[in-house]
Amino acid sequence: MKRKSQKNLDVIHHGLVLISDGQGKGRPARLLLTKDLLSVQIPCDPNEEPTPLLPQEENPVRTVVIRRRKESGGLGISIKGGTENSQNMPILVSKIFPKMPAEETGQLKVGDVIVEVNGEKVEGRSHDDVVEMLKGGDEVSIGVRACQQIAPYLKSSMSLQLSSGRSGSVLDKLYEPNTWKSAMKAQSSLSLYDTASMASLADPKSDRWKTITSVSLPMAYVTRYLWGTDTIRPNSFEVRAVDGTSTGIAHCEDATAMSEWLNHIHHHIQSLNSKSIKMSNKYLHQSEQISFIGWVNEHLDEVSTDPNVRWFPRFLIIKGPDICLFESPPLNSEDLSKCLYLYKAYDCAVKQVPPDTRRLDKRDHIIWLETSGGPKEKHYLAFDAPHAAETFEQQYYKCIYASINAMQSYAWQYRFRDLNSSSDDGKVHVQFIFKDDRSLSHNRMETKDVECDEAVSVAFTIHAFLMAKMFATDPNFLKNNPLL
Repeated sequence: MKRKSQKNLDVIHHGLVLISDGQGKGRPARLLLTKDLLSVQIPCDPNEEPTPLLPQEENPVRTVVIRRRKESGGLGISIKGGTENSQNMPILVSKIFPKMPAEETGQLKVGDVIVEVNGEKVEGRSHDDVVEMLKGGDEVSIGVRACQQIAPYLKSSMSLQLSSGRSGSVLDKLYEPNTWKSAMKAQSSLSLYDTASMASLADPKSDRWKTITSVSLPMAYVTRYLWGTDTIRPNSFEVRAVDGTSTGIAHCEDATAMSEWLNHIHHHIQSLNSKSIKMSNKYLHQSEQISFIGWVNEHLDEVSTDPNVRWFPRFLIIKGPDICLFESPPLNSEDLSKCLYLYKAYDCAVKQVPPDTRRLDKRDHIIWLETSGGPKEKHYLAFDAPHAAETFEQQYYKCIYASINAMQSYAWQYRFRDLNSSSDDGKVHVQFIFKDDRSLSHNRMETKDVECDEAVSVAFTIHAFLMAKMFATDPNFLKNNPLL
């Protein structure tokens, strides 16, 4: 059992950094990256009991006894999951209500998987069955197991939008006088600034460190920029979890060390996001399958009271034929309908912005998301990693191709290669001229006039057909010849 636990919690990358709030002097710490967590540690006081890195038992089932109040009758929890329509999902604690019996135990957490109720296994039972099991008796015994992979999806993510200073997580703990005084004493004892000692302390198996926070990586937000600006922090980065937990600003020794950290972190976030997509698609119709999720930053004018803050995080999803922009990741199917903006992919154009005067500032990996709604519904978006921008564009082209192929009924039909030209007045009139060997005209051209309230939308749809045709002919063409 111990060997298996070791394997599941193996440290993938580790190293010494300075952690700061972006304003004061950085303080020495160690980062540990596992498969789905990034942990921040500080030196232990030599007089304190060291905290072992790995638990002795792998994710054991723990029993929580909840005593029901006579006046309210409820336990104070909401659950999700169960066996429905041949789908078998674990029963999860999705919400814990304040000042209710479940919260008062202090032992139950959002994201816990319920494995038994009053000694009866819940595996294979429906959601309604488990709800009935939880209703019986004045006292309910629940066997639960922690599930760190799922917990971030069930917690509020709005705190990601809060200020760039201390966010109630690692920074508050790191800057507490008692915590820092203890760490300074430990650094003195461990000769932290001695080169030989540093090599020993960087060992991930060292027990001379204690974890002060762990950031869940599923759908985590990573940035090198000063919050809301185009000012890049040299050799530094920050990671924020869906629930707003932050590592603080991690300052690396040099650009090479920072690049290694970012490559590892981005790789694991992408892998975990892919798993999240697969899990979500089990419950979505084939026409509504999710193909992309990830963070971008949108440039907005006259939104913040701070004139220097122009960039705001947005969570971007491609779902079926739709492109959706959210303030924070949707945590369930209901949240999917609460996006800030929703566009049909074939009503949009995605254009790369080259590093010249067409850029609004110094941020990299920029695209314009242009829509038929005109300048008011045009989005200037920046990705924090080049591979994220490339993945989005690839999925966008695939989305257009699939959406157009799904269209079945036509008033008239021509091959796209027969389109000779098109024009519009920008208001209500669009004209197409097709080459048609069946035409009786002397030049074998056929003119089709379309009148509609959304001439610009028609133009964007034609653009989408062109993208689909190009993608079907050569999927790598657009990658090698991006639209500008």
